[in-house]
Amino acid sequence: MDNEVRDSYDAMAELYASLFLGDLDRDTNALEWVAAFAKLAALQDGVVVDLGCGPGHVVAHLCKLGLKVVGYDLSPGQIAEAHKAFPDLQFHVGDLTAPDFTDSSVAGIISRYSLIHLLPRRLPSVFEEWMRVLEPGAPILVSFFGSRSAQAHGTPFDHKVVTAFELFPATIAQQMKDAGFGDVEVGTHLPPEGGRPFDQATVLALKPRT
Repeated sequence: MDNEVRDSYDAMAELYASLFLGDLDRDTNALEWVAAFAKLAALQDGVVVDLGCGPGHVVAHLCKLGLKVVGYDLSPGQIAEAHKAFPDLQFHVGDLTAPDFTDSSVAGIISRYSLIHLLPRRLPSVFEEWMRVLEPGAPILVSFFGSRSAQAHGTPFDHKVVTAFELFPATIAQQMKDAGFGDVEVGTHLPPEGGRPFDQATVLALKPRT
């Protein structure tokens, strides 16, 4: 499925950038979560990474908050758009399921609406890998389309780019805890009027210091 995701986002890279480069600025709920993440990441030593960064708008926002940030995306087309929009920032093609970082070297991981394209059974191993690369005390922030029941977790739906899966926030939180994360906070926000009929779900957690 990774190849399908990459090729689909490549095909829509320019249109996607035109639609979503200002997306974060219009979402006050998301901005509050990102600000909370940034405050925690600022206490760390390494570089923050945005996994599934798309056209780079979240990386740019975090840089404005004073963080050192690098964006990674599976789609070369998305990375090209990010370089075009923010030529002074760092972006690379990379797979969020297998980040090429040494142990305990990353100051924070943010991933907004990228996990939705992974087969849900893969998520526990992804969280274990993210736990490996994060510094002790570093935060993780993920956002996704939230289902409203555990039974609906993993149900596929027709995304405008490529098949996606709705995810139950409590299930994601438990998977993070199972991977070793602590201080897990879960938030849901009603979908915007005219948007997809899923809650906007966010989970913020920390890698323990000991």
